[in-house]
Formats: sequence, C-alpha cells, structure tokens
Amino acid sequence: MGGGVLLIVLSIVIPIWVGVEINRRQAMTRADLEMIVSASERFFVEYGYWPSPHMGTPNDMRYGRETGNDLVMNALRAVDGPGNEGHRVNPNRIEYVRLPGHGRGRSGLNDAGEFLDPWGSPYQIVLDTDMNNTCTMAHTIYPNQVGVGVVAWSFGPDRRSDTPQDILSWDN
Repeated sequence: MGGGVLLIVLSIVIPIWVGVEINRRQAMTRADLEMIVSASERFFVEYGYWPSPHMGTPNDMRYGRETGNDLVMNALRAVDGPGNEGHRVNPNRIEYVRLPGHGRGRSGLNDAGEFLDPWGSPYQIVLDTDMNNTCTMAHTIYPNQVGVGVVAWSFGPDRRSDTPQDILSWDN
C-alpha cells in the first residue's frame, strides 16, 4: 500500500521538477545570450570592430557551427589563443566576460574553450564582420537582423537548430 502512495507522489513531483529544471536552464540561457551580446557591444565601443579575427570578410561570420565560438570567446575573455593569438583582436587585454567550466545542466566553457549552453550545445553567434549594419543569418531559417552587429542563439532543449525550441537573443 505504501508503494502505491509513493508512485502517486512521484508521478506528481517528477513532472513538476522537470518543468522547473527546463525553466531554470532557459533562464540561464537567456542571461548568457544577453551577456554575449552586451559584451560584444562593449567590445565594439572600445575598438570599433567586433570580437572576431574575421573582420573585413565579405560575408558575416557565424561561430558555433563550422567555426567554433571559441574564436569570439577568447577575444571577449582576453585569452591568448585561437582567434586572439598574441592578443591581436583584443590588444588592450580587456576581460569582457568570465565563464566557468561547462557542467551537466549549466552553461560554461568546454575543454576547447567553446561556450556551451546548459544542454551542451555551442552557442551560435553571428557578427557583422562585413560592417554593413546587418547580421546575415546564413544557413538558418531566421531572417537577417538589420540594425544590429551581433546576435546569438541556443539550440535549446532539443539540441537542434532551426526549431521552435531555439532561444534567440533578438526575441527576448
């Protein structure tokens, strides 16, 4: 008889806990996206260019897909590493963000220096590296974002891009 009561209690508590956990991760993700955009904008104010080793390329750069977002994060963290070798992108060595290591259920850096969301997927970042005042959203379902120099998004709980579960910096 006690086992039946326990099953009933668990059948109520577990879905509530799962919902709370999803909400917690989504809130963390929204804060991370705001931080990526804000740090990148502060970087731009300081230097007049975005935190990218690809400034001046004919097309905007997307980081987190074929090109790791560590190139952006190293510049924002003032780390001498890929994308910021010899501090050439961030020569004043200003630390715009500090990030913990990635762990189960929380965002952070993996061993390669990529910034991962709470579900373990790299944050996607597009920078206006061609300086035309538009983030060109190549290889996504999303329209180009006019009047901004940086956008970021997470694949969300399903870990797949271009789905309704994506969490977008421009849609908060």
